[in-house]
Amino acid sequence: MSVHIDEIPYFGEHTQLTLGCDACGWRRTDFIPAESRGATGNRISINPDTLSARVIRGSSGTIRIPELGLEVEPGNDSSGYVSNVEGVLVRFRDTVMMLQRSQDPGNDPIDEIEKIQSILSSLELALSGEFVDFSIEILDPMGHSGILHSKTENWKLSDEECEGLAIGSDIPIIDSEG
Repeated sequence: MSVHIDEIPYFGEHTQLTLGCDACGWRRTDFIPAESRGATGNRISINPDTLSARVIRGSSGTIRIPELGLEVEPGNDSSGYVSNVEGVLVRFRDTVMMLQRSQDPGNDPIDEIEKIQSILSSLELALSGEFVDFSIEILDPMGHSGILHSKTENWKLSDEECEGLAIGSDIPIIDSEG
């Protein structure tokens, strides 16, 4: 187990907790704020000025690009990370490219293939600094995620918004006697 406490500008003190097993290679990282923020939502419009905005994604954060129909929910092995908007777009692009490589032009509907190409084009435009008409959202029922930029819209998630969100897995209890 590794613990690192640091001050993240405009976000406050955070503890980075990393658990790992040398025997099997399992690893999990999360970012826990020193002060409880409650369930939070963050949204930022993508443009050349916001590509460098810092993104903190806790292991319970769901990241969406609603205008493109893209969403990543936390899963059982979800891990937190610190990046920027550009890095988040690269993660989405790489995943969509992997999906594109698995397409079979002979068997997959042409509208699905065109949709994937359209999404990739939009992501590439954003990454090249062109104006695009979409945003990134992070919804976190635990409040461990955020987007740090003066143009970020922040709000408290309602109970209804939280109900539909995945929260990832719980940190396992490690028993030294087992």
